Amino acid sequence: MPRFIVHAEGERRELAFDKPSILIGRGSGTDLRIGDRLASRAHARIDVDGNGHAVVVDVGSQNGTFLNGQQILNADLRSGDVVSIGTTRIYYEREPDPNETSLIARPTLPNDDLVRRLTRERSNHLRLQRISQALSTESDVEKLLTLVVDSLIELAGAERGFLILREAEQALHFVAARNFDGDQVPEPELAISRSIAQRVLESGKSLLSVNAGDDQRFEGVQSITNLGLRSVLVVPLTAQGETIGAVYVDHRMTKGAFDEEDLRLAEAFAGQAAVAVHRARLVTHLVDANKQLEESQERVRLLNEELKRRVAVQEVELVEVRARLRERAAAGGNDYSRIVGRSKPMMDIFRLLDRVVASDFPVHVFGESGTGKELIARAIHENGPRAGQRFVSENCAALPDSLLESELFGYERGAFTGARQSKKGLLQMAHKGTLFLDEVGDMSPDVQKKLLRFLQEGEFRPVGGRESVHVDVRIISASNKDLAEIVAKGEFREDLMYRLNVLPMRLPPLRDRKDDIPLLADTFLKRFGRESGRAGIKMRPEVLDALCAYHWPGNVRELENEIRMLITFSDDPITLDRLSERIRRALSTPAEPALREGLTGRVEALERAEIRRALEDATGNKSRAADVLGISRFALQRKLEKYRIGADGRPLAPGETVDGGDEEPQGEAGAAPAAAGDEERDA
Repeated sequence: MPRFIVHAEGERRELAFDKPSILIGRGSGTDLRIGDRLASRAHARIDVDGNGHAVVVDVGSQNGTFLNGQQILNADLRSGDVVSIGTTRIYYEREPDPNETSLIARPTLPNDDLVRRLTRERSNHLRLQRISQALSTESDVEKLLTLVVDSLIELAGAERGFLILREAEQALHFVAARNFDGDQVPEPELAISRSIAQRVLESGKSLLSVNAGDDQRFEGVQSITNLGLRSVLVVPLTAQGETIGAVYVDHRMTKGAFDEEDLRLAEAFAGQAAVAVHRARLVTHLVDANKQLEESQERVRLLNEELKRRVAVQEVELVEVRARLRERAAAGGNDYSRIVGRSKPMMDIFRLLDRVVASDFPVHVFGESGTGKELIARAIHENGPRAGQRFVSENCAALPDSLLESELFGYERGAFTGARQSKKGLLQMAHKGTLFLDEVGDMSPDVQKKLLRFLQEGEFRPVGGRESVHVDVRIISASNKDLAEIVAKGEFREDLMYRLNVLPMRLPPLRDRKDDIPLLADTFLKRFGRESGRAGIKMRPEVLDALCAYHWPGNVRELENEIRMLITFSDDPITLDRLSERIRRALSTPAEPALREGLTGRVEALERAEIRRALEDATGNKSRAADVLGISRFALQRKLEKYRIGADGRPLAPGETVDGGDEEPQGEAGAAPAAAGDEERDA
């Protein structure tokens, strides 16, 4: 009967078997189980025939089987032979046979330390070579991350292993946590010392501790004591000069489980693992970016289809609106057909104009540059009782003080150098008609004083004149500055503000009435196309998408100039690359050119339009409007606050808040009218 003498970890065991086949390894199903960390679960097998002849066979081990110091796949055994598996020695003994000879020469063996060191180096080299090949060929990211952890557990003979990656804001992300049996470690963030991991990530240097509990470097680190850590080995993963993560292995029950040789081997492995992980992350990011781009393109396609449908509906509605306006004009009503727009703010403007045009009081129009203040003034004049008289316009910011005074009030011959003859001012020229004073907020104090006197008394004296002149003029003023604010700063007379601001009108910017952008763009495209001899020129849908998404700081005037430029420099149809650089730059991001901000702008524009339409249908009742929209009343309230929309659907004035109640709106159009276009609309 053969007998085995096993030397492992300083212990000696003698075993005897009467089986014809003896399986050796680290697994629980083996006949001769050894705990050597370099042993595979099923490592080698010894077969014995009926005559006592024995053969040792390597059954596919990872680190090799050695007979008398030489690596073998299978070989005959004779009494006294030594089978080496890692650092474990198995001596084979049986009754001697004088006729038996070994197939393996038996050189004089060196001492055990040298054998152990040479065996370990050779084994480590083979394992590292095999692992490197596996890392370079694995394409599945999740499998790759698991392979990195399992490989270092194997190389170092560790109990557990963790792969930690550094994410945004230096947060630690555990992407793999395994033990030596290949099972997942639950709650990995609580299973390690974060202080040790953080130290390696910050310094970019490896860390080895033979007994973390007694290591002075970790004095005061409570997690080490709580976890009962002993042997710890952590190596950083560095790619392109940046520490992207770390591999952390430990052995909680054994002190000195890792040595300097394990550290050098782990560092060699970490360099290859870092490249593999970095490559895998780049591939993952690329796949995710492509997926997001495809999803964005699909959303844009759906939005384009929805936008086309809405444009088609708007064109039908526009025909109906124009027909109603013509009928209204024929019946003696007001004609606003020169104003482009059919959005909720535009409907509010038309209703407010109906009230304003019939009176003869001064009107003050407040709005940003390019919102259509002069167009509104002309609509008031042309639909009012003074329609048959002159409409005179002056920009108060375009003239110096002395020249503005003489332009408004006129002058007598000899009033100043160069005044060779008397000249009527704009007030006299607008007698019985309307005088429009644009940018009245830029008027000098002296001119303000003289204008105030005229508004109070209905008469004035020309520059250099001695006699007062009486005229009958309706004053319409406009400014891109809030008169109340410049009065508070002492830059405008308060009494003059009250004289001018009798009937206030507030025009919101184009960004708050984006529903009108397709209609404005189409109107300008047709008009300027005819003027430039390019009638019928078309615009690609994505160009219209970009125009709808842009925030238009210059309002309708900026849109008008953009269409003029596109018609002049573009082929037919107009493509996205012909848009002004400022628009393309504003709508583009490095990851998704002209998609992300453009998509957000279109979604917001659609949301605004639907909310305003629902509020209008529900006559301002937010509960009913929320039901129509299919959202909660609270969600509707949050969107009203986000988009600065009142309960009646109008844009809120600065400082005005959204009413939380559900009362029906009072009055026709509220305190703040909506915006108008800055161009004429075809009849």
